[in-house]
This record gives sequence, structure tokens and C-alpha cells, in this order.
Amino acid sequence: MIGRRATFSCAMGCVLLAGCGPSTDVPTPASDANTKKADVTVTLDGVHHTCIVALSREAQGSTISCGDVVAFLKDELRVPSGAVCDIRTIAEVSEAELAAVAANLKSAGYRSQASEH
Repeated sequence: MIGRRATFSCAMGCVLLAGCGPSTDVPTPASDANTKKADVTVTLDGVHHTCIVALSREAQGSTISCGDVVAFLKDELRVPSGAVCDIRTIAEVSEAELAAVAANLKSAGYRSQASEH
């Protein structure tokens, strides 16, 4: 009788321990730029035709010409190529202006994710 109890207890212990392993349905981190937190936020201001550039750890950014965004990121903020930039808009921004900023960022090696704000 003790042999059966010992065998049963040992088997139950193994079953319970097997359930303590990692779950198979745990989401894996995605490498897509759209799911990664942005390193920099570039906000196009349609009223003033300027851009506001802020690092993710900054509450406020710097207002600069939209044509100077890439140079500002590289030279002033020292943001490395490959960083993720969140592109936002304030008020009405022309599609051409938005496309130009996105193209400049992409050609400089920055990854962009557009936000509707």
C-alpha cells in the first residue's frame, strides 16, 4: 500500500512541477518599428510650418524648421541612425510636407511610426 502512495505522490509531484514551466502562449517581443517605443517624437505644426523635436525622455522639445530635422537629430541630439521616430501632426499639415519629413528621416536611416494626434 505504501508503494502505491509513494508512486502516486511522486507522479503528482512531477505533473505539478511540469506545469511550472514557461507558458507557450507568451507573446514574443516584436522588432517592428510600429510596436517599439519611439526614441524621438517629431511633431509637424501645420499652422507655423515648423517641427517640434523631442527625445522620449523630454517633456518639451525644440522648435526647428522641418527641413532641418535630420541635421538636428544627428548633430544636436546625437540620435543614432536606426532610432525610431514617432511622427505626429498639429492642425492641418500638407501631405507633401509630411511626406518630405518622413522621407528625410528614412533616407537618414531613421525608422518612423506615424501617429494620429
